[in-house]
Amino acid sequence: MRPTETLEAHGLPVPGNGYLCQVSPTVSCGACCGLYNVADASAGNIEAVLYRRTAAFARVGRSVDDIYGFQQAIASSEDQNRPFREFHHCPFIGLIGRNRSRVGCLLHPEAEGNGGVDFRGLSWYGGMACRSYFCPTHRQLPGRFRVAVCEAASDWYYYGLVITEVAMLSCYFNAVEKRLNRQLEKGDLLVHPDWQKAVRTFFRLKTHWSFRPSGAHGPANYFFEDGQYPLPPVEYPGGCAGSSPYDPIFGALHSSFNNPEDLLAAEACIEELLLPFAP
Repeated sequence: MRPTETLEAHGLPVPGNGYLCQVSPTVSCGACCGLYNVADASAGNIEAVLYRRTAAFARVGRSVDDIYGFQQAIASSEDQNRPFREFHHCPFIGLIGRNRSRVGCLLHPEAEGNGGVDFRGLSWYGGMACRSYFCPTHRQLPGRFRVAVCEAASDWYYYGLVITEVAMLSCYFNAVEKRLNRQLEKGDLLVHPDWQKAVRTFFRLKTHWSFRPSGAHGPANYFFEDGQYPLPPVEYPGGCAGSSPYDPIFGALHSSFNNPEDLLAAEACIEELLLPFAP
């Protein structure tokens, strides 16, 4: 599946000179389809759900009635509790590729079993959504940072969790460049395995963060610019003047610090992931 060719065929430019939805055989994003807007957004649960869906959809006929029947079956068999109620979770997101190795649209004309027919018009937002909507990352995150994310990513789960986190990524990579005393360049992470490892570990903070309070939305990110779910402020301990230089990261991770020691520990965690970038 080569989305850029589809865009160009319709006379539409690829924003930001780089496509972020389908990156490699194992790296892709389904965040705008509500992939992580589920009660249990753990990697194991989401992967299991997508495997079941993909296998079930392979047995479905490609008539309108059959596809709508599949949609109804998903609605009745899967947990419909959503952290963000107004954020649609598409039942047609599944696993694509030769080995079903990345997330993607089961209705896409190049998806398995569709024979080149575009069924995306049967989805909630319709087929034009894929051609006209691009996440804010395309215009808000510097191109060199987008490249770094793609070079570091090794799987679709963590890539999709972080690629919409513009403030979090900007804060981290700005700190990286400050350590390097230069801007990141294309290929940097590919030739420095220790850098790549540090960035991947940074991605995993989305699911392995000790300072997320109970009741937080978890790893999912509501990145639409309609103001429905504003990000709660970081809860700093009393007596800590001002905010941390890593406040955008802590905000994206939904952080609450009970005491100054917790804050110092959190900052040390981020700084450890900057150490490999010392010039």
